[in-house]
Amino acid sequence: MAQLGLTTYRLNNNLKSTALLIAFPFLLLTLAGGIAFGFGAIEGFGDPVEFALDALYDWWPVVLGVATIWMVIGYFFNDAIIHRATGAQAVTRQQEPQLYDVLENLCISRGVAVPRLYVVETDAMNAYASGIDQKSYAITVTRGLLNAMNRDELEAVLAHELTHIMNRDCRLLIVTIVFVGMISFLTQLLWRSMRVASFTRVRGKGGAAVLVFMLVAAVMSAIGYLLALILRFAISRRREYQADAGSVDLTKNPDALISALLKIANNPDIPHVPTEVRQMFIENPPSSSSLGHLFDTHPPIDKRIAVLEALGGHVPLRAPATAALSEDAPTPAGSRPWGAPEQKGPWGG
Repeated sequence: MAQLGLTTYRLNNNLKSTALLIAFPFLLLTLAGGIAFGFGAIEGFGDPVEFALDALYDWWPVVLGVATIWMVIGYFFNDAIIHRATGAQAVTRQQEPQLYDVLENLCISRGVAVPRLYVVETDAMNAYASGIDQKSYAITVTRGLLNAMNRDELEAVLAHELTHIMNRDCRLLIVTIVFVGMISFLTQLLWRSMRVASFTRVRGKGGAAVLVFMLVAAVMSAIGYLLALILRFAISRRREYQADAGSVDLTKNPDALISALLKIANNPDIPHVPTEVRQMFIENPPSSSSLGHLFDTHPPIDKRIAVLEALGGHVPLRAPATAALSEDAPTPAGSRPWGAPEQKGPWGG
Protein backbone atom coordinates (compact mmCIF):
# COMPACT_ATOMS: atom_id res chain seq x y z
CA MET A 1 0.00 0.00 0.00
CA ALA A 2 1.30 3.43 -0.88
CA GLN A 3 2.25 5.77 1.87
CA LEU A 4 -0.86 7.39 3.28
CA GLY A 5 -1.04 11.17 2.92
CA LEU A 6 -2.65 12.07 6.21
CA THR A 7 -3.21 15.74 5.43
CA THR A 8 -5.11 14.98 2.23
CA TYR A 9 -6.91 12.09 3.90
CA ARG A 10 -8.08 14.30 6.77
CA LEU A 11 -9.15 17.07 4.41
CA ASN A 12 -11.17 14.74 2.19
CA ASN A 13 -12.88 13.08 5.13
CA ASN A 14 -13.64 16.39 6.81
CA LEU A 15 -15.23 17.69 3.60
CA LYS A 16 -17.30 14.54 3.18
CA SER A 17 -18.32 14.55 6.83
CA THR A 18 -19.30 18.20 6.64
CA ALA A 19 -21.47 17.42 3.63
CA LEU A 20 -23.17 14.63 5.59
CA LEU A 21 -23.68 16.97 8.51
CA ILE A 22 -25.28 19.61 6.28
CA ALA A 23 -27.65 16.92 5.02
CA PHE A 24 -29.36 16.60 8.41
CA PRO A 25 -31.38 19.87 8.31
CA PHE A 26 -32.46 19.05 4.76
CA LEU A 27 -33.43 15.61 5.96
CA LEU A 28 -35.69 17.22 8.54
CA LEU A 29 -37.27 19.48 5.93
CA THR A 30 -37.76 16.55 3.55
CA LEU A 31 -39.38 14.57 6.34
CA ALA A 32 -41.73 17.45 7.12
CA GLY A 33 -42.51 17.94 3.43
CA GLY A 34 -43.32 14.28 2.93
CA ILE A 35 -45.70 14.30 5.87
CA ALA A 36 -47.36 17.48 4.59
CA PHE A 37 -47.73 15.90 1.13
CA GLY A 38 -49.41 12.83 2.62
CA PHE A 39 -51.71 14.97 4.74
CA GLY A 40 -52.68 17.13 1.75
CA ALA A 41 -53.36 14.11 -0.44
CA ILE A 42 -55.54 12.38 2.14
CA GLU A 43 -57.49 15.45 3.19
CA GLY A 44 -57.96 16.68 -0.38
CA PHE A 45 -56.38 20.13 0.06
CA GLY A 46 -55.94 20.77 -3.67
CA ASP A 47 -52.61 19.87 -5.22
CA PRO A 48 -50.62 17.86 -2.58
CA VAL A 49 -47.29 19.12 -3.95
CA GLU A 50 -48.38 22.74 -3.72
CA PHE A 51 -49.79 22.13 -0.24
CA ALA A 52 -46.48 20.57 0.89
CA LEU A 53 -44.43 23.46 -0.53
CA ASP A 54 -46.69 26.01 1.14
CA ALA A 55 -46.39 24.14 4.43
CA LEU A 56 -42.60 24.09 4.17
CA TYR A 57 -42.54 27.81 3.34
CA ASP A 58 -44.61 28.57 6.43
CA TRP A 59 -42.92 26.15 8.82
CA TRP A 60 -39.25 25.97 7.80
CA PRO A 61 -38.20 28.59 10.39
CA VAL A 62 -39.88 26.52 13.10
CA VAL A 63 -38.22 23.29 11.92
CA LEU A 64 -34.76 24.83 11.74
CA GLY A 65 -35.41 26.77 14.97
CA VAL A 66 -36.13 23.55 16.82
CA ALA A 67 -32.95 22.07 15.34
CA THR A 68 -30.95 25.09 16.49
CA ILE A 69 -32.31 24.94 20.04
CA TRP A 70 -31.56 21.23 20.19
CA MET A 71 -28.01 21.93 19.01
CA VAL A 72 -27.49 24.64 21.64
CA ILE A 73 -28.58 22.24 24.37
CA GLY A 74 -26.18 19.64 23.03
CA TYR A 75 -23.36 22.19 22.85
CA PHE A 76 -23.57 23.25 26.47
CA PHE A 77 -24.52 19.97 28.15
CA ASN A 78 -22.96 17.22 26.00
CA ASP A 79 -19.91 16.84 28.24
CA ALA A 80 -21.87 16.29 31.43
CA ILE A 81 -24.39 14.02 29.72
CA ILE A 82 -21.75 11.73 28.19
CA HIS A 83 -19.65 11.36 31.34
CA ARG A 84 -22.74 10.74 33.42
CA ALA A 85 -23.89 8.06 30.98
CA THR A 86 -20.56 6.21 31.15
CA GLY A 87 -19.92 6.78 34.85
CA ALA A 88 -16.57 8.43 34.13
CA GLN A 89 -14.76 10.27 36.92
CA ALA A 90 -12.08 12.94 36.43
CA VAL A 91 -8.60 11.95 37.60
CA THR A 92 -5.62 14.10 38.54
CA ARG A 93 -1.93 13.72 37.73
CA GLN A 94 -1.34 12.59 41.31
CA GLN A 95 -3.89 9.78 40.90
CA GLU A 96 -2.74 8.60 37.44
CA PRO A 97 0.80 9.91 36.82
CA GLN A 98 1.68 7.51 33.97
CA LEU A 99 -1.56 8.22 32.16
CA TYR A 100 -0.89 11.95 32.29
CA ASP A 101 2.78 11.58 31.33
CA VAL A 102 2.02 9.51 28.23
CA LEU A 103 -0.74 11.85 27.05
CA GLU A 104 1.31 14.95 27.78
CA ASN A 105 4.23 13.68 25.67
CA LEU A 106 1.87 13.05 22.75
CA CYS A 107 0.38 16.52 23.04
CA ILE A 108 3.79 18.18 23.21
CA SER A 109 4.82 16.39 20.01
CA ARG A 110 1.90 18.06 18.20
CA GLY A 111 1.75 21.34 20.09
CA VAL A 112 -1.80 20.85 21.34
CA ALA A 113 -3.33 21.41 24.76
CA VAL A 114 -3.60 18.39 27.04
CA PRO A 115 -7.24 17.21 27.29
CA ARG A 116 -8.76 16.36 30.62
CA LEU A 117 -8.56 12.72 31.68
CA TYR A 118 -11.35 10.51 33.02
CA VAL A 119 -11.49 6.90 34.17
CA VAL A 120 -14.46 4.52 34.17
CA GLU A 121 -14.19 1.98 36.98
CA THR A 122 -14.94 -1.22 35.09
CA ASP A 123 -12.97 -4.31 34.11
CA ALA A 124 -13.98 -3.83 30.48
CA MET A 125 -11.30 -2.43 28.16
CA ASN A 126 -12.25 0.62 26.15
CA ALA A 127 -11.60 4.32 25.67
CA TYR A 128 -13.22 7.33 24.05
CA ALA A 129 -12.62 11.00 23.30
CA SER A 130 -15.29 13.64 23.89
CA GLY A 131 -15.87 17.38 23.87
CA ILE A 132 -16.47 20.07 21.28
CA ASP A 133 -13.92 22.74 22.22
CA GLN A 134 -10.71 23.26 24.19
CA LYS A 135 -12.64 23.67 27.43
CA SER A 136 -14.45 20.35 27.13
CA TYR A 137 -12.03 18.07 25.26
CA ALA A 138 -11.40 14.94 27.29
CA ILE A 139 -10.08 11.41 26.92
CA THR A 140 -11.62 8.64 29.00
CA VAL A 141 -10.20 5.16 29.57
CA THR A 142 -11.49 2.25 31.59
CA ARG A 143 -9.71 0.75 34.58
CA GLY A 144 -9.59 -2.55 32.74
CA LEU A 145 -7.69 -0.94 29.88
CA LEU A 146 -5.20 0.70 32.24
CA ASN A 147 -4.57 -2.62 33.95
CA ALA A 148 -4.16 -4.59 30.72
CA MET A 149 -2.00 -2.29 28.59
CA ASN A 150 1.73 -1.88 28.69
CA ARG A 151 3.04 1.62 28.14
CA ASP A 152 3.44 1.32 24.38
CA GLU A 153 -0.11 0.04 23.99
CA LEU A 154 -1.48 2.75 26.27
CA GLU A 155 0.36 5.34 24.19
CA ALA A 156 -1.17 3.92 20.99
CA VAL A 157 -4.70 4.05 22.43
CA LEU A 158 -4.26 7.61 23.72
CA ALA A 159 -2.82 8.64 20.34
CA HIS A 160 -5.91 7.19 18.64
CA GLU A 161 -8.21 9.22 20.88
CA LEU A 162 -6.06 12.35 20.58
CA THR A 163 -6.36 12.05 16.80
CA HIS A 164 -10.15 12.12 17.17
CA ILE A 165 -9.78 15.40 19.06
CA MET A 166 -7.28 16.91 16.63
CA ASN A 167 -9.52 16.03 13.68
CA ARG A 168 -12.63 17.40 15.44
CA ASP A 169 -14.27 13.98 15.20
CA CYS A 170 -15.73 14.36 18.69
CA ARG A 171 -17.54 17.54 17.73
CA LEU A 172 -18.92 16.00 14.56
CA LEU A 173 -20.10 12.83 16.28
CA ILE A 174 -21.81 14.79 19.03
CA VAL A 175 -23.56 16.96 16.44
CA THR A 176 -24.79 13.91 14.54
CA ILE A 177 -25.94 12.24 17.76
CA VAL A 178 -27.94 15.38 18.56
CA PHE A 179 -29.56 15.39 15.11
CA VAL A 180 -30.47 11.71 15.24
CA GLY A 181 -31.88 12.22 18.72
CA MET A 182 -33.95 15.10 17.42
CA ILE A 183 -35.34 13.04 14.54
CA SER A 184 -36.22 10.28 16.99
CA PHE A 185 -37.94 12.78 19.28
CA LEU A 186 -39.95 14.33 16.43
CA THR A 187 -40.89 10.88 15.16
CA GLN A 188 -42.27 9.89 18.55
CA LEU A 189 -44.04 13.24 18.93
CA LEU A 190 -45.66 12.92 15.51
CA TRP A 191 -46.75 9.35 16.13
CA ARG A 192 -48.34 10.20 19.46
CA SER A 193 -50.09 13.21 17.93
CA MET A 194 -51.55 11.01 15.21
CA ARG A 195 -52.77 8.52 17.80
CA VAL A 196 -54.54 11.31 19.69
CA ALA A 197 -56.09 12.55 16.45
CA SER A 198 -57.27 9.05 15.57
CA PHE A 199 -59.25 8.76 18.80
CA THR A 200 -61.24 11.88 17.93
CA ARG A 201 -61.95 11.02 14.31
CA VAL A 202 -61.62 7.28 13.86
CA ARG A 203 -65.36 6.73 14.33
CA GLY A 204 -66.36 9.65 12.13
CA LYS A 205 -66.27 10.28 8.43
CA GLY A 206 -62.53 11.04 8.47
CA GLY A 207 -61.54 7.99 10.50
CA ALA A 208 -60.17 5.99 7.58
CA ALA A 209 -58.20 8.98 6.32
CA VAL A 210 -56.63 9.48 9.72
CA LEU A 211 -55.57 5.84 9.87
CA VAL A 212 -54.03 6.06 6.41
CA PHE A 213 -52.26 9.27 7.37
CA MET A 214 -50.92 7.62 10.51
CA LEU A 215 -49.44 4.87 8.35
CA VAL A 216 -47.90 7.38 5.92
CA ALA A 217 -46.48 9.45 8.79
CA ALA A 218 -45.03 6.36 10.45
CA VAL A 219 -43.36 5.23 7.21
CA MET A 220 -41.93 8.69 6.49
CA SER A 221 -40.63 9.02 10.05
CA ALA A 222 -39.06 5.58 9.95
CA ILE A 223 -37.33 6.36 6.65
CA GLY A 224 -36.01 9.66 8.00
CA TYR A 225 -34.71 8.04 11.17
CA LEU A 226 -33.16 5.17 9.20
CA LEU A 227 -31.31 7.54 6.86
CA ALA A 228 -30.06 9.58 9.81
CA LEU A 229 -28.69 6.45 11.48
CA ILE A 230 -26.95 5.29 8.31
CA LEU A 231 -25.29 8.69 7.82
CA ARG A 232 -24.15 8.82 11.43
CA PHE A 233 -22.69 5.33 11.44
CA ALA A 234 -20.92 5.91 8.11
CA ILE A 235 -19.19 8.93 9.62
CA SER A 236 -18.09 6.89 12.63
CA ARG A 237 -16.67 3.97 10.62
CA ARG A 238 -14.67 6.24 8.34
CA ARG A 239 -13.24 8.12 11.29
CA GLU A 240 -11.99 5.01 13.08
CA TYR A 241 -9.66 4.17 10.19
CA GLN A 242 -8.41 7.74 10.19
CA ALA A 243 -7.80 7.73 13.96
CA ASP A 244 -5.86 4.46 13.68
CA ALA A 245 -3.65 6.03 11.01
CA GLY A 246 -3.24 9.11 13.21
CA SER A 247 -2.11 6.93 16.10
CA VAL A 248 0.60 5.40 13.92
CA ASP A 249 1.61 8.88 12.77
CA LEU A 250 2.01 10.02 16.37
CA THR A 251 3.74 6.96 17.81
CA LYS A 252 5.52 5.47 14.76
CA ASN A 253 4.55 2.13 16.32
CA PRO A 254 1.70 0.32 14.53
CA ASP A 255 2.58 -2.90 16.38
CA ALA A 256 1.51 -1.39 19.68
CA LEU A 257 -1.91 -0.40 18.34
CA ILE A 258 -2.43 -3.85 16.82
CA SER A 259 -1.61 -5.45 20.15
CA ALA A 260 -3.88 -3.01 22.00
CA LEU A 261 -6.82 -3.64 19.65
CA LEU A 262 -6.45 -7.41 20.07
CA LYS A 263 -6.57 -7.03 23.85
CA ILE A 264 -9.51 -4.65 23.75
CA ALA A 265 -11.45 -7.02 21.50
CA ASN A 266 -11.44 -9.61 24.30
CA ASN A 267 -13.60 -7.49 26.62
CA PRO A 268 -14.81 -4.14 25.21
CA ASP A 269 -18.44 -4.12 26.35
CA ILE A 270 -19.69 -1.77 29.07
CA PRO A 271 -23.35 -2.82 29.43
CA HIS A 272 -24.68 0.27 31.19
CA VAL A 273 -23.54 2.69 28.46
CA PRO A 274 -26.28 3.81 26.01
CA THR A 275 -25.95 2.79 22.37
CA GLU A 276 -25.68 6.44 21.31
CA VAL A 277 -22.49 6.86 23.37
CA ARG A 278 -20.88 3.53 22.49
CA GLN A 279 -20.13 4.72 18.96
CA MET A 280 -17.53 7.05 20.48
CA PHE A 281 -15.51 4.15 21.90
CA ILE A 282 -12.31 2.90 20.32
CA GLU A 283 -14.14 -0.41 19.83
CA ASN A 284 -17.85 -1.10 19.60
CA PRO A 285 -18.39 -4.76 18.59
CA PRO A 286 -20.35 -5.19 15.34
CA SER A 287 -23.95 -6.27 15.41
CA SER A 288 -25.20 -9.57 14.08
CA SER A 289 -27.27 -7.76 11.44
CA SER A 290 -27.74 -9.53 8.14
CA LEU A 291 -27.83 -6.21 6.26
CA GLY A 292 -24.12 -6.17 5.52
CA HIS A 293 -23.36 -4.62 8.93
CA LEU A 294 -24.99 -1.43 7.69
CA PHE A 295 -25.60 -0.22 11.23
CA ASP A 296 -22.17 -1.05 12.67
CA THR A 297 -20.48 1.98 14.15
CA HIS A 298 -16.93 0.59 13.80
CA PRO A 299 -15.08 -1.43 11.17
CA PRO A 300 -14.30 -5.02 12.21
CA ILE A 301 -11.08 -5.38 14.20
CA ASP A 302 -9.57 -7.68 11.58
CA LYS A 303 -10.02 -5.05 8.87
CA ARG A 304 -8.46 -2.36 11.04
CA ILE A 305 -5.51 -4.64 11.76
CA ALA A 306 -5.14 -5.39 8.05
CA VAL A 307 -4.77 -1.66 7.37
CA LEU A 308 -2.24 -1.33 10.19
CA GLU A 309 -0.26 -4.25 8.75
CA ALA A 310 -0.18 -2.44 5.41
CA LEU A 311 1.29 0.53 7.27
CA GLY A 312 4.17 -1.58 8.58
CA GLY A 313 2.64 -3.28 11.61
CA HIS A 314 2.87 -6.91 12.64
CA VAL A 315 0.41 -9.11 14.51
CA PRO A 316 2.01 -10.63 17.64
CA LEU A 317 3.03 -14.27 17.21
CA ARG A 318 0.92 -15.04 20.26
CA ALA A 319 -2.37 -13.28 20.98
CA PRO A 320 -1.82 -10.77 23.79
CA ALA A 321 -3.24 -11.74 27.17
CA THR A 322 -5.71 -9.52 28.94
CA ALA A 323 -3.67 -9.49 32.14
CA ALA A 324 -1.66 -6.41 32.99
CA LEU A 325 1.89 -6.29 31.65
CA SER A 326 4.55 -4.68 33.75
CA GLU A 327 7.20 -2.54 32.13
CA ASP A 328 9.79 -5.21 33.03
CA ALA A 329 7.82 -8.02 31.38
CA PRO A 330 8.45 -9.07 27.77
CA THR A 331 6.43 -6.96 25.40
CA PRO A 332 4.46 -8.33 22.42
CA ALA A 333 6.37 -8.93 19.24
CA GLY A 334 7.22 -5.70 17.47
CA SER A 335 6.58 -3.49 20.50
CA ARG A 336 9.49 -1.38 21.68
CA PRO A 337 10.24 -1.08 25.41
CA TRP A 338 9.57 2.37 26.83
CA GLY A 339 12.62 4.55 26.45
CA ALA A 340 14.14 2.53 23.60
CA PRO A 341 14.77 4.22 20.24
CA GLU A 342 11.63 4.73 18.20
CA GLN A 343 10.93 2.44 15.28
CA LYS A 344 10.46 4.32 12.08
CA GLY A 345 6.96 3.90 10.62
CA PRO A 346 5.45 5.02 7.35
CA TRP A 347 5.88 8.67 8.36
CA GLY A 348 9.21 8.31 10.12
CA GLY A 349 12.17 10.37 9.02
